[in-house]
Amino acid sequence: MATKNCPSCHEDVPAAAPRCKHCFHDFTDEEAAAPKGRGLVGLLGLIAAMCVMGALTFWFVSGRAGQEMIVIDEETSSIVFTTKYSDHTETDRVRFDEVSSVEVVMGGGEATWEVAVVTLNGERRVVNLSDDKNLKGYAEHIAAVMDKPLVEKSEARGFGDLGTGGQAPPQ
Repeated sequence: MATKNCPSCHEDVPAAAPRCKHCFHDFTDEEAAAPKGRGLVGLLGLIAAMCVMGALTFWFVSGRAGQEMIVIDEETSSIVFTTKYSDHTETDRVRFDEVSSVEVVMGGGEATWEVAVVTLNGERRVVNLSDDKNLKGYAEHIAAVMDKPLVEKSEARGFGDLGTGGQAPPQ
């Protein structure tokens, strides 16, 4: 017959016995206590994982731009790019005399319609995006205000002239 050692009196007791026959130590208390210890460790692990996820989420959200505003300022002859983050605001200014051209792009990388300025050193700065509205008129206005040439580009396959309002040519 299989036996087990009593933790209280160290006597051999049958393995199936719920109590020690010598000191009446209750073995069922030990069996019930064991899962509680594992459950507590699991609960603490879950709480630690939730804290890490919360910290990562806070870090990700706080680093993202909350609001971006672009103003074409005729008075100062510049374009002002303002980005507000949760903890600070960044401002960048591009003067009109630093711009070589204004681009309007159909089928751009960020949206269906993009308007961007290209600086003399080749940097491209997006000033407006739209998935719904043809921005060609807006780009023409910006080019006229800045007295810069307008460059029309189509990066979408199957689309003709940008003056079609974003519609595919009839087939």
